[in-house]
Amino acid sequence: MTIAVERISSSPSGGGQGRGIVVERSVPMAGAVELVLNHPPSAAAIAPGQFFQLAVGAPHTILRRPYSAAWSDPAAGLIGFIFNVVGAGSAWLSARYEGQELDLLGPLGRGFDLEGERPVICVAGGLGVAVFPGVVQALIARGRTVIVLQGARTDSHLLPSNRFQGAEVRLATDDGSAGYRGSVVDLLGNLPPPLRGRVGEGGIDILTCGPTPMLTALIDAARRQEIPLSAIQVALETPMGCGIGTCLGCAAPRAGGGYLLTCQEGPCVRADRIEWSLMMDAFHG
Repeated sequence: MTIAVERISSSPSGGGQGRGIVVERSVPMAGAVELVLNHPPSAAAIAPGQFFQLAVGAPHTILRRPYSAAWSDPAAGLIGFIFNVVGAGSAWLSARYEGQELDLLGPLGRGFDLEGERPVICVAGGLGVAVFPGVVQALIARGRTVIVLQGARTDSHLLPSNRFQGAEVRLATDDGSAGYRGSVVDLLGNLPPPLRGRVGEGGIDILTCGPTPMLTALIDAARRQEIPLSAIQVALETPMGCGIGTCLGCAAPRAGGGYLLTCQEGPCVRADRIEWSLMMDAFHG
């Protein structure tokens, strides 16, 4: 059987390899660690939504770990990563402290398309929120109206709203400990009146990241509300071994047949490019 995989010859970012210095470690929300690295070339080159392959030194770990940059400060040469501890690799990274070095490869992949004038709704589920501080910062700098819909299991797993300066933030938690009780996807149906009428008209852009079940629920809701899938950009989370299109571990089912490589055609892709009925929930840490 032949599997068609859509690929491009090289990363659009032209990412490189270097060593960054950890300048700050913190715990921004329950179960997550934020590492701030000093690496001016990466801070200057990153586009919101792109990712890096970080080398880890834990026993029996060979592969780098893929993490989207949470934010960057080119003037200060800083770049931030927010991640959950879910396995040996992320556990090793979480134990890095100020002054230690990390080997990073990137930036890699394609980030979000942030150009335009329409209002933007950022829908973040769980750790999918980690990519959005820098995204919101870039959108606000472009003069766009931004609403952040953030969902998590409980209030302790929410990234503080002050990380999204200039945006309106609405919350949802599974247990009702903050904001709406239920799924963050439900918040799409309870937007402010000026925006509510524009949803079905395709008058908004949606950027989203989160676990695959949340993404598929969002796609279903978009179809019910007649939101064009071309107006939705998704930051995909797929297993990645190399991050440069060699290992084929990050193949995602493409609408119309075949597969695309998340590390090159993504991780940020238009939702109409994915065959959502075939998407699987998988990640390695």
